[in-house]
Amino acid sequence: MGPALFNIIELMENGEDLTKCPYCGAANALDGEFCGACYKKLHIPVEVRAEAKAEKILAAAGRPRPEPVGGGGPSLPAFRLWARLAIISGLFFFYTRWLNHETYFSFLDYVNLAFHEAGHIFLGFLGRFIMTLGGTIFQLLIPAVCLVHLLRRGANLGWQLCLFWIGENLLNVSVYAGDAIKQELPLVGGGVHDWTYLLTETGLIAHPAGVAKVIFLSGSAVIFWSLYLIGRDALNREPIELGKD
Repeated sequence: MGPALFNIIELMENGEDLTKCPYCGAANALDGEFCGACYKKLHIPVEVRAEAKAEKILAAAGRPRPEPVGGGGPSLPAFRLWARLAIISGLFFFYTRWLNHETYFSFLDYVNLAFHEAGHIFLGFLGRFIMTLGGTIFQLLIPAVCLVHLLRRGANLGWQLCLFWIGENLLNVSVYAGDAIKQELPLVGGGVHDWTYLLTETGLIAHPAGVAKVIFLSGSAVIFWSLYLIGRDALNREPIELGKD
């Protein structure tokens, strides 16, 4: 979020007191909470802003800047590392459920199902094919909208979890697509199986397993990318941000 915390610390150690806004690029003092140009939150850690303010007070009083003890900058709380590592472990265990159960339906899929059914309703006026595909579209669109919103606010962990959510949705879609011929999954309200119709219309009805595999691998790639990003921020001990300013 904004410049990496280590870069901010390096600026302080070099005697510099300005940092660039991650949104508009304007220069801002390290003790500021919001950008003076675009008024968006700079996401400078509280301890960094506090030290910058203390240095300003010392400078105004004509006192020299104290040398850092132990050669380090502001300490980085260890819980930022361990909290993210715990999250990664939990999410990876969650992912392995699909490896052990071909038709796994998670608690999160009840939420996904609600968005899926909403997609059929909201896109119903665009013709049968789009209406049928609308369930899958909304399953992916809702977490994508949440991701963009949190990304714009600089809530790293928040949008990274939304990225995992998108990947999890793709795993759920792969189960549904793979059931196109067998049709063993229960359907909400009965009716035609979405993926039986979609694969028939696209000429892929003879290959539901292949389509499901492609979707599953795509979802797995998105999930592992999200875990990598969370892990990267864990090593940098970035502040835990789920969306609150």
